[in-house]
Amino acid sequence: MYTVFHNFKNSCRLFGIVSLCFLCMACPGEENCDDRGASALVDGLISLSPEQEVYEVGDELTLSLNLPSSNTYLGDEVDFYMETQDKSPLLVFHFEELFSENEVLINKGKKGDSSNRYYMVYNQEIGIYELIINITLEKNRSYAFLADASIYVIGREDCNRYRLDTSIVWQGIPWVEFRVEE
Repeated sequence: MYTVFHNFKNSCRLFGIVSLCFLCMACPGEENCDDRGASALVDGLISLSPEQEVYEVGDELTLSLNLPSSNTYLGDEVDFYMETQDKSPLLVFHFEELFSENEVLINKGKKGDSSNRYYMVYNQEIGIYELIINITLEKNRSYAFLADASIYVIGREDCNRYRLDTSIVWQGIPWVEFRVEE
């Protein structure tokens, strides 16, 4: 009987020590890399203007995005910058023809590693992420594409990840269609 009780007592001690070690590993104030944040669909965060059905070669479009760092897009109030310290979230457009066939000038933000990837910049004075791109239409052609994109806000060491799927709302729908003529 003494042996059984002694083994049980040692097992409880071992369980307590192991539990304490796990508890100490999750210290408050550190990012939890198992927490992958959240994602949401928020249509219409991106604008493309002026919105017309017909343009001329040489006309300029402005693509812009102003994403408030503090928002409720994920349900509860979240401040992306405070949670991640990410000063340049990645914006990936799921279309390329508008960027690859025309002259592209980035006014706010920077170019990524392909024609459809851009990094927004954090404006600390007003608490928003910004991207402004001017696109000069260079070819006589028609455009028709689903205008969706994804924004990735990621914390240090790939922790606290947030993703917003969004689109350019063009004439009330997330589909862009226009012609460029001489």
